[in-house]
Amino acid sequence: MPETKSIFNTVAKRYDILNTIFSLGIDRLWRKRLVEELGNANLTLDIATGTAGVAIEALNKLNSQLVIGIDLSGEMLELAQKKLESLEANGKVILVQGAAENLPFKKNTFDAVTIAFGIRNTVDPVKSLREMNRVLRSGGKLGVLEFSVPQNKVFGPFYMSYLRSLLPFVGSIFGTRKEYEYLADSIPKFPQRESFIMLMKEASFGVEKAIELTFGTVIIYIGVKEN
Repeated sequence: MPETKSIFNTVAKRYDILNTIFSLGIDRLWRKRLVEELGNANLTLDIATGTAGVAIEALNKLNSQLVIGIDLSGEMLELAQKKLESLEANGKVILVQGAAENLPFKKNTFDAVTIAFGIRNTVDPVKSLREMNRVLRSGGKLGVLEFSVPQNKVFGPFYMSYLRSLLPFVGSIFGTRKEYEYLADSIPKFPQRESFIMLMKEASFGVEKAIELTFGTVIIYIGVKEN
């Protein structure tokens, strides 16, 4: 796997606009639904925060007093900071550079943890999930939003062909073809549905639900720390 930090530093400046293009404009609705599934949370951690899209939704929808966004990419965090300044959200969302596998927080800290389109790019997904479990308080919730391959035998192959042709093509216009080739190829290789639920259980999460959206192209997994 290419170095995740390098990939996202490279695509950072065009990350938001390309996400909008590739998702046909509904990526924000996915993030909004992710946050809505978690209920209220005074203190929220958003992992792989990117340009802080989910962190901002959490601030607005979870009644969070504070949201911490963490990301490995310094370029992403710089863009996130500019976005927060424009929204006058400084002090309400705090940005930290770091990896999901080694979260720099004490155990039993957060009421909710989110990660959108980031878990498949971690070096060790199970270790990352265990870290999320560690920093959650008992009864706290984890929300994972991730791409998936639709199960429909006709639509599934069509969708993957769309991803593998459109992502690299549009990426090439902006000089990021290799990065988007990797991102497209990573989707079918990552555990999905029951396989990912097993990873969550291995990390000691109770799994409440898996919600398929947009014909199964994305899934929201909701887990709870039970002790």
